This record gives sequence, C-alpha cells and structure tokens, in this order.
Amino acid sequence: MANLTGGVYITFQKPYLDMVSELIGNKDRIKLDGSLQVVEHTEEIQTFLQLVKDRNENKLDKLLKPSGKFSAIFNGMPWTKIDKSQFTNLGGKSDGKSTQLQELASLFAIQKSIENNGYSNQKKFYELYREDLKSIYPDMNEEWENTFFQQQLTTYREVGNTPYKHYSRDGGFMDYITNICKKKYKIAKKDTWNPADIWLVTDFGRVKQDLKRHVEDDVTPIEEFNAILRDMFHARKIIGISLKKMSGKTAKWELVNLENMDVFDNDEYAFNVKSTSIDLQLKGNNAFKNSDTKIIVSGKQGDVKFQIRQNSAGFSNLKIEGTDLGATSARLGKVPLSMAATLFSKSGLTLNNDNKKYPRTTAQFQSRLPEFKKLFNSVQKFTGITARDFEKNFTAVYESSRPDFAHSKLMQLDLINKIYSLNTKDRDDLLTSLTYLAQKKGKIFGPFGKLY
Repeated sequence: MANLTGGVYITFQKPYLDMVSELIGNKDRIKLDGSLQVVEHTEEIQTFLQLVKDRNENKLDKLLKPSGKFSAIFNGMPWTKIDKSQFTNLGGKSDGKSTQLQELASLFAIQKSIENNGYSNQKKFYELYREDLKSIYPDMNEEWENTFFQQQLTTYREVGNTPYKHYSRDGGFMDYITNICKKKYKIAKKDTWNPADIWLVTDFGRVKQDLKRHVEDDVTPIEEFNAILRDMFHARKIIGISLKKMSGKTAKWELVNLENMDVFDNDEYAFNVKSTSIDLQLKGNNAFKNSDTKIIVSGKQGDVKFQIRQNSAGFSNLKIEGTDLGATSARLGKVPLSMAATLFSKSGLTLNNDNKKYPRTTAQFQSRLPEFKKLFNSVQKFTGITARDFEKNFTAVYESSRPDFAHSKLMQLDLINKIYSLNTKDRDDLLTSLTYLAQKKGKIFGPFGKLY
C-alpha cells in the first residue's frame, strides 16, 4: 500500500494537498494507516485547511514538517500515513459522461498550450490551469494531470505552430463534419469513418467555404473527400485528433491515413493468425471462465489481439475490438461491423450478427443441438473441452442467471467457424483487413492524428 511522501507531494505541483483538504474540510472519511477515519478539526488541522486555501506552501511545509520531521496532526498520525491509493484510483471512470469531460479537459490543455507557445514546465502549467482543468474534470487525479500535460506538450510539438481559432469537441466543426458523414455519405456513426475526438481549425468559416463546393456536388466520392481533408491536414487548416489512453509516461503521436495509403498491398503490413481461443470451460458449475473469444494475429509491425464479445449485457449482437499488444495493450478501436460484413461477403461468407437468430433458452438450444455440435466439432481444438462436455456446459450456462453468456458464445462459435472455413491465405487476408478496420486505416477512412 503506497502512502503520501514529502517533496512535491506537499506542494501544489501535485493535487494531494487539495484532495486531502477537501475530504477533511467536508468531514468525509480519509484512509489513514489502513483504516477509514474522519479527521478531527483540531487547531492544527484548521490551520492546515486555511493554508491550503491560501496556497501558502512555505507555511504548510513548516506545519507538516517542523524541524524536518513530519508532525502527527492527522488524528495522531503524520502526512506519510495517508494512503495515496484513495486518490490515485479516482478518475478512472469509463462511462460516456466521464469520457466527455476527459476529452474536454484535453482540448482545453491543448488550446492553452497553442495559444501560449507551449508549456514544458509541468509545475508552471498547473499553477496557471489546475483550477480550470479541475472545474472541467472534477475527478482529475495525478495520472490525469500527467496525461493532460503530456498531451499538450506533444500536440504543440507536432502541430502547435499554427494560430488555430476554432477548437471543437462538441458542436462547431464536430457537428459540421458529422452532418457531412450522415447526409452525403450515409455514414450513421462518424467514428466509423474518422475517430477524431477533437478538432483544431484555423478558420472555421473559410474551411466551410473551401469544402462547400465539394460537399454540395453529387460526384465527390468518400475517397476524394478524404484526399481533400488530407491536404487540409498537411496545410494545418484542419487537425483531427483521436485521444487514446496513455500507456506510458509520455504522449506519443501517430499520423493515420495521411501517409502510406497503399498499406493493404504491402507485405510489411500483412498479418497472420498466431493463436485463437474460444474457451468453453466452466468455472464452478454454471459459468464460463470468460465471456469472449480471442484471436491474436502477428505481423512485422507487432501483434494485435481481437476480442469478440457481447456489445452490451443481455442478448445483444457481437462487437469486435482490436488491441495493439506491442503498445502496452493500447486499444485500436472497434471494427465497424457494416464494413466487416462487406469483407466477409467478398470472402464468400455471411457475417451473422443478428442475436435474434440464436437460442436464448435451453429448449431452443436443444432443438438445434446437431447444428451447433457440427460447428463445435470444426473448431474444438480452440475450446479447451471435449465433445462430451459441449452440451453439458452450454446447458449449465443457459440455466444459470446469465443465459446471455451461452447465447453470445454460440454466436462467437459460429463466427470462428466461418473464419476457419477459409484457407490459410484467405483467412490471414481477412484478419489483416479487420486489423486496419479496427485502426480506421485505409483510403475509405478520414485522416487524423492519434495521441496515445
């Protein structure tokens, strides 16, 4: 269990003084020496709260460390007995609202960086903008502080020497480009074409005028439109940025669909199947060990894992999501299933992703048992069970509190069977194409910078 220490942890360079002060001031419980406690508002604690409010680091240091040793003012315990994890575990939410606030905070940090010629000093950056960022994303913790700082640092280095006047996450250019996707190119979800979360635009009005003549005609295909946007990206008129979770201490930058547009024709970017697992073993008597299927493909650019599972809890369709195993498990994104269906069709296959066509009860499963046994027999080596266990295991899960897991595993079984009905070359070609669909790479996708 990691506790708070001295140094920067008792300065406003880190967020802990504010976090501790807020909990104590509200008389909320705080974890001290392994137990949750409400800190008594002694005279020393009242002084502590006032000094934090006044941003007085010198007096705080003397209060917490008189004579160079930490004083036991927190219910008889020193600062170093405060558990750090209660704060570092904040801000890890992944719901839609949290994601929106995180992305708005990223956009704010990037905008302030570009407007002020960049920031290389994290302490100075947060002296200026901590309160602003905290108001945008209240759950900001140390991890997110580092993320926002590193994002602005990398973005300014890559594209920041341009006087952008328009910054958009919601509304503005985001709405404009989304409407083009829907109305002109019949793309229901903008992110299946271009996953950019934020946009930097030099002159929104002029950009709209430049695009207008192309958008309003009926002859500009999506490939040409993407080429126009690539030119505008290179000219720094429009910068779309996809924000991915940082897997290290610094933010990396990658240009996507801006160079190397013929990746599908280059062996350098080809993948082949490394491993497949659709584990049908049980943990206990009525639950599968996991709810997904995994396919790992390998290429000169590294390994990618496909995870195939329910799109949501309950009886739902499947989703296919890629993860770059060479980048500390960085997500590539979901495969657009309408595009995946087209790929399957070109391979002579049908992507059956309609959950209504699969059994939802034991009786329905039993009525189609020969059909699913045949599918199982074709890919048994990936399942970890014998033919004798197949019916028993699925029946157990169908009769459990989560029959949707059995339902989803049958859908996955069908999908894996189809993939393995292809010969090795065609199967590798299909999965290579799925890899690029997950990354939104190719001529049919829009250009963007990936910040990760």
